[in-house]
Amino acid sequence: MSINPLINSTKIAHLLLENKIKNSRVVVDATMGNGYDTLFLCQNVLPKGIVYAFDIQETAVNHTLKLLKDHGYSSELESEILCIKDSHENFDKYILESVDVFMYNLGYLPGGDKSIVTLSRSTIKSLQSAFSLLNVGGIVSIIIYYRHPGGGLEKQAVENYLENLSNHEFRIFQGSMPYNDHCPPIIYMIEKLR
Repeated sequence: MSINPLINSTKIAHLLLENKIKNSRVVVDATMGNGYDTLFLCQNVLPKGIVYAFDIQETAVNHTLKLLKDHGYSSELESEILCIKDSHENFDKYILESVDVFMYNLGYLPGGDKSIVTLSRSTIKSLQSAFSLLNVGGIVSIIIYYRHPGGGLEKQAVENYLENLSNHEFRIFQGSMPYNDHCPPIIYMIEKLR
């Protein structure tokens, strides 16, 4: 398989999840951003599933709703697409079902206020909730962008957290690209085995 050199980390994550997600019932975009993961989830699980999407920024929610509308997802799907303006650390207030896929893009909103970033404390709390809600066979996808101030600390916190997951319960894939970038995004795919 050849990879288009213009492909980015988000597209890689989508490719890795594409087959898995087809049979999913409940999926979560933990960091909505501009809505590309939310759209991907909608395209692959609706109308049979439910998509939750979280972000703390009104701008992110508005970008996502516009993107979904531009792709034919109307407000009539409010019970299947839940765009929530809140931190991903508060999953447990909204998600009552077990989940098949979680997607994270850690960093800041592209094109937005770069001073608003994901933080280690809330990200780790969110991951703890995600792994407790995750179905056996489910996957957590994490892309860590860490060039911004504090990004290296969050990257280290996530890596430390993942190192402590049981090998008997989880299988972890790690990759990054492009190779010649001095600070490439890191991609993790974590599958729950039991």
